Amino acid sequence: MLRVGLTGGIACGKSHVLRRLSAAGLVVMDLDRLAHEAMGPGGAAYDAVEAAFGSGILAEDGSIDRKALGAIVFADAAARDRLNALVHPRVRAEEARRAAAFEGSPEAVVVTDAALLVESGVHLRFDRLVVVHCSPEAQLERLMRRDGIGLADAQARIAAQMPISEKRRFGHLEVDTSGTVEDTDRAADALAVELQRLAPLRQPSRGVPLRRALGSLVHGPKRGPRGLTPFGVLEEIRKSRGPELERLAGLLDPPATGPWYRAARADEPGPPPAGLVAPLVLWALARGAPDPPFLCAAAASLARLTHLEPRAVADTCFQSLVLQDAVALGEIGQDRSEWRRLAGRWSGVPPSPSAELVWEAAQPGRADVAAARDAARRIGADADLAGMIAGALRGVSEQEAGSDRAEAVKALAL
Repeated sequence: MLRVGLTGGIACGKSHVLRRLSAAGLVVMDLDRLAHEAMGPGGAAYDAVEAAFGSGILAEDGSIDRKALGAIVFADAAARDRLNALVHPRVRAEEARRAAAFEGSPEAVVVTDAALLVESGVHLRFDRLVVVHCSPEAQLERLMRRDGIGLADAQARIAAQMPISEKRRFGHLEVDTSGTVEDTDRAADALAVELQRLAPLRQPSRGVPLRRALGSLVHGPKRGPRGLTPFGVLEEIRKSRGPELERLAGLLDPPATGPWYRAARADEPGPPPAGLVAPLVLWALARGAPDPPFLCAAAASLARLTHLEPRAVADTCFQSLVLQDAVALGEIGQDRSEWRRLAGRWSGVPPSPSAELVWEAAQPGRADVAAARDAARRIGADADLAGMIAGALRGVSEQEAGSDRAEAVKALAL
């Protein structure tokens, strides 16, 4: 089964694309509709929402009056957070339950539609992310026509969202709906074909080689940027069953003061984000066989949590792909051209020369981490990253790693 997230900007045609994908035979889920069901009479969240906000939010027929509830939560951030805490877990549980029905179907494509996947930092739950977008002029005109509002109100609603140009940086695939309906239908049909092609290529996890996984943690960097540590990120991934960027943003020092995608700072001092790739690689291998485009997208998101510089993003992608080979295969591939291409695709720039020097330093250190570190220092590469890769190639025992690390890695498989 291929899990796909579908997102986009307001009035960009996302719902139309979803209907077209459904017509092509893909399984589709609309999270907004699931939320409506959860808050409907007898729904999973109905009683909890009524208890939290009182009978004043109920309509005459006993259903929740969404306008009355909206008036409360849009005026009070704490109330909004309380509502989300009641509804979102139940929606995700229902989403997971429905998706599980297709778990044993390699050809199945399950598409989940939600407007705020990237903004909420949960887009890495999906094997592929599709971003639906259109020209700013078309978006503005469609929103005014659809909602019957004026220019100023439409501009304000669009400005309140994450810019679609920024959201597109997180997508594996895109659908441009700027043209005619027929153009959009052709693009959506082509997307359906591509997703159906990808589905059988996704393979189940071959397991995480424990000794090599532990070697990457024991001999790699001990800290990352903004107070994050590889082991801390690993623990958060384990607790959340995947990397959720909003939760990771809560661990930053100094703390993030806005959404996770606004937490990064220019010229960030200290360790590079590439030092955090070990837990990301281990999680990716626990959820499926090596999938370089998926891993690279995840590495780019993690890097953007703390760094604005495209080169830092490119280097993080490159190092994640190197480490994936080291952990999964026990060796490092010799052809780096695909790694360079993927790193450039997700960052807009090629990886730095120093990132490739780490690869060279780790080569002679297959059985000697100290030699890899020394080689890195001699050629101007990052010794901690060279140690991480050489440590994965060498591997360490559970006793050497310590029970906390060993149990955390084992828990990823659950």
